[in-house]
Amino acid sequence: MDKSKYKEIYGLLEDIEDIGPVAKEFGVHPGIAYTILSQKTVSKVRSDFGHLKRNGPAQLEQWNRGKTILEMAGAEKIPATLMASVILKELNIPKKMAFNYPEKLQNKRLSQEIIQALDEDHFFSPHAHNLQLEKGRLGEEIISRWLKAHKIEFLTEVQLREQNTTKTPDFLLAEPITIDGIKVFWIESKAIFGDEQEHKRYTKKQFSHYEQMSGHGLVVYWYGFLDTLKSNGDIIKCYLFFEEFKKEVTELLNFGVHQ
Repeated sequence: MDKSKYKEIYGLLEDIEDIGPVAKEFGVHPGIAYTILSQKTVSKVRSDFGHLKRNGPAQLEQWNRGKTILEMAGAEKIPATLMASVILKELNIPKKMAFNYPEKLQNKRLSQEIIQALDEDHFFSPHAHNLQLEKGRLGEEIISRWLKAHKIEFLTEVQLREQNTTKTPDFLLAEPITIDGIKVFWIESKAIFGDEQEHKRYTKKQFSHYEQMSGHGLVVYWYGFLDTLKSNGDIIKCYLFFEEFKKEVTELLNFGVHQ
């Protein structure tokens, strides 16, 4: 994606209701707009949440005065689940228990507000986390089917870990294949949009290690990527590369999208 187009989309996406109109205006799949909004939300939380946690006592005071978790989250422009976690910490209530069994909380007001927060939060709730895991699984399943269809032998990340291999890609090819004139030794699937921040993080955390161990690889950013990304010799593709599995790709793009 052109960087100027991405910046416009990024700037216009503020809430879940923006996904449909923005996707239509810029001619992108709603799943791509949803993913960009999700990553924008995560990036904001990374920079702001520490400050919010330090102000936990003040947040609890507001809640005790009658403000709801959803109102407070809206005022701070953070996901409701995170505001709920701040209140729970100040009340010394285990977050895992409260999120898994909110109906069992003795404080009925808190119970109701936790349920509402979990329902309203499309990015940080346990349900949202499970949706992201499923997107990752769907992406890897498409690559696995593509490799098998082209009779390309490979080892999966699970198989590599069973061999006590560290820093394992999703797929390590038995023999390299050539894509766009580059020999590819491994494939990594990412159910995200490849922006500069995410690409830099994953290059340092994963891709550079795969390159040192095996050579160049194929990185699949299922929801698209900036055309300015530095590949370091690797190949970067998105969902368009797997058009022969159009049905499965459409399922992935549509999965969990709120318009």
